[in-house]
Amino acid sequence: MKKLLTVLILLSIIALGWSSLVFANQDRIIIGTAAEAVGLDPRMETDIYSGQRIYVIMEPLVIFSTEMELAPRLATSWEFNDDGTKITFNLREGVKWHDGVPFTAEDVKYTYEWILNPENQSPNRSLYVDIIEIEIENDHLLHFHLEKPNSFLLNNLARICIVPAHHGEEADFRENPVGTGPFQFVSWSRDDRLVLSANQDYWGGAPNVDELEIRPIPEDSGRLFALEAGEIDVYQDQPIPEEIARLEEDPSINVQRIPGTGYRYLGFNTTKPPFDDVLVRRAMSHLVPREGIVDVLQEGLGIVATGPVPAGLPWYNPDVPRYDHDVDKALELFTEAGIDLDEAVFNLYSHEDPAFIRIAEIIQFEASRIGLTIRTHVEEWGAYWSRLQTPDHPYEMYLVDWFGQVDPDRAMYRQYHTDGARNFGMFSNEELDYLLEKGQTVPPASEESISIYNQAQEIVADQAYYAFIHYYEEVGLSKASLNGFTPNPFVSMTWANAHLFYKE
Repeated sequence: MKKLLTVLILLSIIALGWSSLVFANQDRIIIGTAAEAVGLDPRMETDIYSGQRIYVIMEPLVIFSTEMELAPRLATSWEFNDDGTKITFNLREGVKWHDGVPFTAEDVKYTYEWILNPENQSPNRSLYVDIIEIEIENDHLLHFHLEKPNSFLLNNLARICIVPAHHGEEADFRENPVGTGPFQFVSWSRDDRLVLSANQDYWGGAPNVDELEIRPIPEDSGRLFALEAGEIDVYQDQPIPEEIARLEEDPSINVQRIPGTGYRYLGFNTTKPPFDDVLVRRAMSHLVPREGIVDVLQEGLGIVATGPVPAGLPWYNPDVPRYDHDVDKALELFTEAGIDLDEAVFNLYSHEDPAFIRIAEIIQFEASRIGLTIRTHVEEWGAYWSRLQTPDHPYEMYLVDWFGQVDPDRAMYRQYHTDGARNFGMFSNEELDYLLEKGQTVPPASEESISIYNQAQEIVADQAYYAFIHYYEEVGLSKASLNGFTPNPFVSMTWANAHLFYKE
């Protein structure tokens, strides 16, 4: 009887402990992501994995809804003057930073002037160079004066969260930020987890859960296993394509699929021979089996890409030059370019995402069919992204992707203009520069705008600056017990409304 009583007591203790754990988990949501953040300072970060973390801690003036419409955030309204050279913002009142200090127009002015200061070397500076003055009228009213009209500036303003002027100069701000968002920073163990607690004084109402965790899980299979095992509650990253059909039949998992705003591509560094030769870039483009990658590797998830502007946007040009998978044509172009395939060795770089590694191997195999040797190199995401952003990065060919291409200016100016901040291929084309500059000055809904960007896309495709692979379809996977989550086509903002999520 004593033994039986002891066992019953132990079982009761275990049951109570497990019950407490279950209830505690109701107050915490755990998010999985494909990679770790580079940093948490919106002025300096450009990758989506940093953005996904930043947008729950800090907020921009305006934000993209899940329908890709601009919605108020720290600004409640905005208005352009007649000639498009001034934007007036009314700021939200009653907003406080996580340390209790009121948010004011001074913080907005500080953030953008810091980015625009060349000495700070913000990689986001080129997005805002048309801003020549920020005039504060009072704590909640200010004006952005522009050098010239910029049709897409408001979209770009949605991409930068406001930084507190009284914390922005702190040396550790990139690792220990302060924001106005629904969750506030607690701790960050790199490559393990970012822990955030609910901002109970959030202007939009206290979050439904007390704690948010964001965990990097690079392996696609690892993220899916973590979700099905209950170790995480939700993620929006590229899933294992062959698992989608099974998951859609699983009542314990919610699968949400939406058109994306990104694409995957093979890039060329045009300052490094032989990729300064358009014939070589075209030849490499013919080696990419796009249809096979979408149909087999992606299990039909996404569509074949033809250019930098995602299909579905009104500026998309379906009639650009295309590079069908054709190894014989590739061989012909390499021969015309004078490439000795018996001697040539190309280097192809990728980061640690398994899908990228597989694509690198596929391209390597296709090249081997005509006797071309390609060496593949895989690097950790943070290091890879940081090196790719350096002015003279070492990569000859590189695999990467772009997300959040919500308009043609975002999809093209930074990547293809001679002075573009994300011109990783070091392209320089006077006609293309002219078109991209002119496109910023005409009404975005006009036929002239569509014509300008159609011409720009033709140049990019003709010069084979990228070998476009496929446009993304976004997939959100969550436990059936999680409510309030909707995938966002602008992936960086996926968790911006995490305060509205709740668990049953």
